[in-house]
Order: sequence, then structure tokens, then C-alpha cells
Amino acid sequence: MAPFEFFGEERDPAGIAFRDVLFLMVFSLIVVIFLLTFLINPINNPEEVPLRTEILIEATWPSGTAYDVDLWGMGPDGQPVGWGIFAAGPSLNLERDDRGIINDSSQLNYEWMSIRNLDPGEYTINLHLYSEYDEPLPVPVQVRVTGKGDIGEIYSGEILMKRRKDEITIVRFSLDRDGDLIPDSIHNLKKAILAHR
Repeated sequence: MAPFEFFGEERDPAGIAFRDVLFLMVFSLIVVIFLLTFLINPINNPEEVPLRTEILIEATWPSGTAYDVDLWGMGPDGQPVGWGIFAAGPSLNLERDDRGIINDSSQLNYEWMSIRNLDPGEYTINLHLYSEYDEPLPVPVQVRVTGKGDIGEIYSGEILMKRRKDEITIVRFSLDRDGDLIPDSIHNLKKAILAHR
């Protein structure tokens, strides 16, 4: 048999058509996947991405314990941010969610949220005890809300979470149009955030 004899005169036209269609389908799939990568991960313009944290919200509770405490926040846009909803609008972001000892190689129990744009309006910060996982109650949670520059410390204190599913308003505060804290606006009148999920 001579080399390349199978490409001789007696080719099967149906086989050739099948190979051509199969090649076109695979090639089309590769092109579509390539194009979708740009749609799934859009490239942000540097001007659209705030690089700094203007206000930092931190919550810590006893290390090495199984408590699952969640930080929840709501900005002027009225969108809740917390576990499962990690960002709302351009400013409020849950940066670290901690589930106690579940899927966590660190003994540290720590969650933090950031406000990157000082949009005018009211901000609400809540704590939610998702579960104590057979740990004794109450669980003490240290919370700090600190702003850069002239804003300074907005809140610092310890909250005792006494019951599973408790949602406690830690602090509510407002910023003016210049991004400055309105001192008279700081209070902790209860406002549920989880109800807006």
C-alpha cells in the first residue's frame, strides 16, 4: 500500500461532510468560549474602582470557637450587604466573611466590611448571630467602626449576642454631601437589614 493511499479516489463524501461539520462545530465552540471570557470577567476602568477604604467596620469574637456571627450593612441606596450579598452599589462591601471554625484554617474569628465611597445619606451596621453551633451563649462580639481623617472613630464597643438569629443594630450614622460625618446622626435605633434581602 502506497503512502497516503487512503486519500485516493474512493473517498466517502458523507464522511468528508461529517468531518467538516464536526470541525466547524468545535472551532465555533472555541471561539464562543474565548469571547465569553471577556463578558464574564469585564475589565474595569481604573477610575471606576475605588482603591481606598474610607470607613472600616470590624467585628471579632472569641478565637477558636464555632460561633457564626455575621456583619450586615446598608448604605444610602437601601441595598443590604452581608453573607451572600457581598457588595451593594459603588461603596459598601463585605470584605471577609467568617463562619467560625467551618471551612476556616485560622483560629481567628474576624469579619470586616468597608465603605469606599463617602456617599451622602444614612449607613446602618448590624450584627446577626446565624448560629452558635452548641457553644455557650451569650457570645461577646467586639465591634469597631472607624473612618479615615476627620471622621475618626464612629463606634467601638462590645455587644453580647444572646440568642440564635438575633439581629442587633450596632450603629447608624449619616454623612453629608461633602463626605463628612454628621455628629448628631450617630445612634443605634433598631433597623432590620435581613428583612430587605
